Amino acid sequence: MTTAPTESPTDSALVTGFPFPFVDDHYRYSTNVEPADHTVTTAAGQWGDVVIDVDSEYQAEIDERAAILAVDPSRSALLPHMRPAAWDAMVTIMRELATAYPDEFVLRTAGDHWQWENHKLGVADTFSYGDDTTLPSDPLSYICGQIQEDVVLLDQRDGQLFADAGVVTFAADWSFGFDVGMAFLEIHGPVPRVREEGVITRAHEFIKRLQPHRPYRRTNWTLTIGRRLDVSTERYPEWGPDREMIQHVDDETFGRLVHLRVEVQHLIRLPDSGAVMFLIRTYMLPLETLAAVEPWRRRTAEVVAELPDDMADYKGIIKYRSRAAEWLRAAQVAPAAPEIDERPGEGLPQWPAVPDPVDPGAASFLIVAIGDDPKTGEVAGGWVTAAEPVGPTRLVVLDALSENEDRAALQSALERATTGVRIHLVGGQYDVLTALAVARESGAVAAELSAFVVHTRDLPVYCAQCRDTFRVVGAPGEAAACPGCARTLEVHQHHSAVRGGFLASSAEPGAVS
Repeated sequence: MTTAPTESPTDSALVTGFPFPFVDDHYRYSTNVEPADHTVTTAAGQWGDVVIDVDSEYQAEIDERAAILAVDPSRSALLPHMRPAAWDAMVTIMRELATAYPDEFVLRTAGDHWQWENHKLGVADTFSYGDDTTLPSDPLSYICGQIQEDVVLLDQRDGQLFADAGVVTFAADWSFGFDVGMAFLEIHGPVPRVREEGVITRAHEFIKRLQPHRPYRRTNWTLTIGRRLDVSTERYPEWGPDREMIQHVDDETFGRLVHLRVEVQHLIRLPDSGAVMFLIRTYMLPLETLAAVEPWRRRTAEVVAELPDDMADYKGIIKYRSRAAEWLRAAQVAPAAPEIDERPGEGLPQWPAVPDPVDPGAASFLIVAIGDDPKTGEVAGGWVTAAEPVGPTRLVVLDALSENEDRAALQSALERATTGVRIHLVGGQYDVLTALAVARESGAVAAELSAFVVHTRDLPVYCAQCRDTFRVVGAPGEAAACPGCARTLEVHQHHSAVRGGFLASSAEPGAVS
């Protein structure tokens, strides 16, 4: 039975951290391997600062892996001679997690005894290295049940690499159960062009030369219908018919269901066993979300349109490749700044669902982060990372614009801005609306402004009785207490971008509003 494609999550970090794979307007198979020792900046944010990535999909993907393995144990394999490599891989992954996320993962050693704690899953185990009886399962299965990456272990012997162990539950149209024990060159036999152009041979020789403690990475991509991680050959009867279905849906459904699927593949020579660990982490974005990042929309459209037929056929997208390119070319570009409708009764700010990308044509950047919400720092950091390679970038961090000192600091930063600047503001709704009003008063125009709101708990309210603006907890249409006159106010659904506040009037009996 075919199951319906699932919806995509809306977490903005899945966009800012998305590993957009295209560096040019056309794509061909290549080794495209680089050292995994630096962060990659994209038009929406950055990725690549860790080898093992943990994001908001962690629990869902851990649960999905467990469910797949319960139904199909062939997705996990460990040939007997690979036991030492499995232990080597487990501890290597544990060290990566404990280094990257010390508050959530802890690895301790005391002689032959090791302690492992995974606070996200509530795991706390003690084991002896190399002793399978001290773990609930074999070491590879044990650690793969705690990461989002698929893992393949390659044994190197007789001048070749062999896929002799692994846990692969999120394969993209291939079968790990079939490939176990096969040589690397045999596994990649069906891929078009790679033998004729020597790509796979070069990759094979490169992997054989890998050294411990020097991880490398590459990206691969395809299109997937729905947010399906498991599009393995084994489950083709479930997802294969979607390739026909997607040709007959309306444009809105097409953009929602078709995803750009990207794999970040890490290659690590394990230090003790000498085996090569191949990590495969899968990320997906629906076209409707990808199209909101203008450079991504344009480039993906060109890549998909230009892709040769044999490559499109191998990736399984040839039936809807042309429509995907046309959809992307026709997609509306998200505005660079929030548009505010100031008509009476309809003047509610419309905030973007994800932070706007930085403008690659800007002369300089002013990034203002207001408040202590963790999301504020995350968004501001993404903007700074993306902006610095483009032009001079200044970051201003403020506590709250209800404080005179912080307001003065913002005005000073705005006065120092020059022609061609792009001003990015992030914080709670009160602070962002207030900052936008201050920026406009300082001469900033709409094309120079971009804002992202991390919460809408509070807002600036102009009391018609006090003739002053205050920070108030609430929302348009609700009642709130005025900090100035202590009256109970009705907050109207009427916002002034110039004043930077919502109109409110007394809601007390007998009051004239």
